[in-house]
Amino acid sequence: MKRNFTIIFLLLIWNLSSSQHSDRFLELVKDLEKVSCKTDTTYYKNGNIWWTMCSTNYIYNSEKYWAKTGKMVQYYKNGQIAHEYCFDNYGNMKTLKVFDRKGNKLEEHVTTEIDSKAKSLNEFFESQDHISDKTYSQFYRCSSKNGIYFLYKEGLRVNGNRNDVWTTYFENGEKKKEKKY
Repeated sequence: MKRNFTIIFLLLIWNLSSSQHSDRFLELVKDLEKVSCKTDTTYYKNGNIWWTMCSTNYIYNSEKYWAKTGKMVQYYKNGQIAHEYCFDNYGNMKTLKVFDRKGNKLEEHVTTEIDSKAKSLNEFFESQDHISDKTYSQFYRCSSKNGIYFLYKEGLRVNGNRNDVWTTYFENGEKKKEKKY
């Protein structure tokens, strides 16, 4: 039952994630002119892919800016996915999945809200200090009893810090404890 609730919750978050930008954020970036989008791939010495990423170039007031956009994937040397990111059109992380070398999911983060305190697009692209976000995070562990990975801990992060109630689970999926932040 807990697992079904988690899946439904993540699907709901995913559907809402396309509208996670605040009105202020959207007003700030409305004058950006998209120039180009480029995919780049980096390889290990053994020939396997290390990184794949997209970057988008923008122009605003004759200045050029770029941001990581779309899907970005980092691989282990054995070819297994290590990290899988999804960025919005402005370089903000929408989702992140972290895997071990055998392909087991260790973490999953879904951004549900993004805002910016930047006063201008110049300030927007100079740093990430003006960005505020809310991200729902889940962490997984391997069961010492049966070797199966299970949801160990989940909760909300606001600007990278734990917020609200975080729940920890036993290997069988039962609630172990809740902690309010």
